[in-house]
Amino acid sequence: MHVVRCTPREYGELFATPSHVFNTVEFNELNRHKCEDIHYLTICDDKGKVRFGVVLGLRGGVLKSPFSAPFGGIEERGVQSVERYVGAVDALRRYAAGCGCGVVMSLPPALYDSHSVYGKQYCAMMTGGAHTSYVDYNYHYDLKRVDEFEHLCSRAARKNFAKASRYDWHFEVLDGCDADIERVYGIIKANRESHGYPLRMSLDDVKATSRIIKCKFMVLSYEGTDVAAVLAYDVAHDVSQVVYWGDVPGYSELRPMNKLAYETFCHFARCGRLMLDIGPSSSDGIPSPGLCDFKASLGCILTPKFTVEL
Repeated sequence: MHVVRCTPREYGELFATPSHVFNTVEFNELNRHKCEDIHYLTICDDKGKVRFGVVLGLRGGVLKSPFSAPFGGIEERGVQSVERYVGAVDALRRYAAGCGCGVVMSLPPALYDSHSVYGKQYCAMMTGGAHTSYVDYNYHYDLKRVDEFEHLCSRAARKNFAKASRYDWHFEVLDGCDADIERVYGIIKANRESHGYPLRMSLDDVKATSRIIKCKFMVLSYEGTDVAAVLAYDVAHDVSQVVYWGDVPGYSELRPMNKLAYETFCHFARCGRLMLDIGPSSSDGIPSPGLCDFKASLGCILTPKFTVEL
């Protein structure tokens, strides 16, 4: 198998509906300024038929998938065999070596892998001599079980939810206009600043992304004051992802995050989504015990998210 570099337009025509939004041409072009160059690659068999595609951003001498997203990975055209995956990985490794670069790829966690696409990729990379750089702790919620929310919660989380439910909260799904985005972003920013956490997306980033990805902006308020908020994307078929959620300082005794989580799960279940990706609770494989414990207490499921170096 061999690699052919193509234009964004050519790649978009070949892979018009990739497995998730972070592999779309539109998303990568929006974030082009975050890397030195983007390589849109097709991987073809010996007869020239396109079997796979991948988008790689060049940063610091490394070709990365993704270069500005939670995960990337190789796209396939039709169902491809393990043998072809092994050949594709070898072709990609040779291409990168010819560019004088390495390849680093973060694969989606298992909840996105209904057809073993990413399992085959990971195994093929290991066969091709790759190594796992690190593994992130990724959590998701099975929305088919939202009616069992309290049963799935830990004892402490049930108590916190019961306490939160005694207050008169207002949960609102916003329209997503600029004013709505600014409202949600302000809550998230206050939350991150209070905990000393980084906020990697600027307000302009969120606004620009909302124009190409279906986003949800939700607010939980108490007595007319915004207390907590959610920013989420529709990432893949039947799967949405919480990009940011959090509460402002001063209301923790009311347990707003337990109420926010429940309302968020119910909303996406009503929308017909099957899974809600809550995202990683680690950075470069180093877990945040508090975040891990909170998500697990809500009944979220832990699956690994592998970052592999060819």
